[in-house]
Amino acid sequence: MVFKGRAARICNECVGEVGEQIKGKASSDGGKKSQVRHTDLVKSRVKEGIRKLSPYSVPHFKCRVKLDGNESPFHLPKEVEERVVREIRDIPINRYPDPDAATLREKISKITDFPIDGIVVGNGSDELIELLMITFSGGTGRVLYPVPTFSMFRITSVALGLEPIPVELDAKFDIDAKLMAREIKTKNPDLIFLASPNNPTGNRYSDDRIFEILKNSNGLVVLDEAYCDFSGKSFLPLIQQYENLIVLRTMSKVGFAGLRLGILFGRVEHVREINKVRLPYNVNSLSQRVAEVVLDRVGFVSERIQLINRERGRVYKELKIIRGVTAFPSDANFILFKVEDADGVFRGLIEKGVLVRNFNSPGRLENCLRVTIGTPDENNDFLRALREVLSS
Repeated sequence: MVFKGRAARICNECVGEVGEQIKGKASSDGGKKSQVRHTDLVKSRVKEGIRKLSPYSVPHFKCRVKLDGNESPFHLPKEVEERVVREIRDIPINRYPDPDAATLREKISKITDFPIDGIVVGNGSDELIELLMITFSGGTGRVLYPVPTFSMFRITSVALGLEPIPVELDAKFDIDAKLMAREIKTKNPDLIFLASPNNPTGNRYSDDRIFEILKNSNGLVVLDEAYCDFSGKSFLPLIQQYENLIVLRTMSKVGFAGLRLGILFGRVEHVREINKVRLPYNVNSLSQRVAEVVLDRVGFVSERIQLINRERGRVYKELKIIRGVTAFPSDANFILFKVEDADGVFRGLIEKGVLVRNFNSPGRLENCLRVTIGTPDENNDFLRALREVLSS
């Protein structure tokens, strides 16, 4: 009626009338069909693996002591914070960020003594994990990883239509060398992800078992070292020795979780392929500039890591002597521990204003909780609350 050619002009009243007519028609004869069609769309178009997935979720509770996210408990030093604020004022946020994050990568290169052309930065390690799976899954389409471990290894592989191959850790949460070797030989995975120190167990895997995997794998071995700052050990210098090794790092655990900045280290030929599928402008201008400021002043970060490590040792000793608690050794900034009733203890701690992470599920993590190391006062509050909950 009214839509007669490109030059037609329609008043607001006419638009309203047309809208009502369309709505009326949909409700009278097509509404039910449309609803059915959209319901079927989920079944017919969403990958079956994704329909079966549970989303990665972190329950939110308002507690005065937050020890659930493996974050640093410390704010920026005042002088660094003031510098950050000054620098942010000069960022042209109407412009796209540097697509290659060249200045940031150069600073990372100098600090790590690693070639800049072998460095990729991403929107958290999560993006880098996805990029690796997209890029290097052209062989068998299989992704292998020990369990329990970081859940995004499985979630991302399923989301991309790849075949996840979980392999159980041994009784000490270390790599089961025989089981891993068998799976590598029979499944020939394109990618193997090893988080060391591992989340949520907290321990580093044995070096000799990692070396065996590197030697026996025909695909890439990705060592996720998100917590290596707290263990003081890294495989980064071995990339030039092992052609199939890639190392991931992050700034999230040492005080900058809000930046969402992950770092990938690999051989130039691997990085070249990854950059072909990396989305443009993947790290925003604010994160790039704040990270640059921080990396010029890394001394305070090292001091805080040392404090967290000292507190980790103290909290671990305290947990070991609390009746009803089994604490597991940690090389990270958190401690996994087991109780008789994890759900009950979790609720009890929340009631006392202390938030930890509940990993209670059938299998190896049954009745397990994970506590992030906080400030000395926060750690004292946690230990006090835990004792009270267990004795009540």
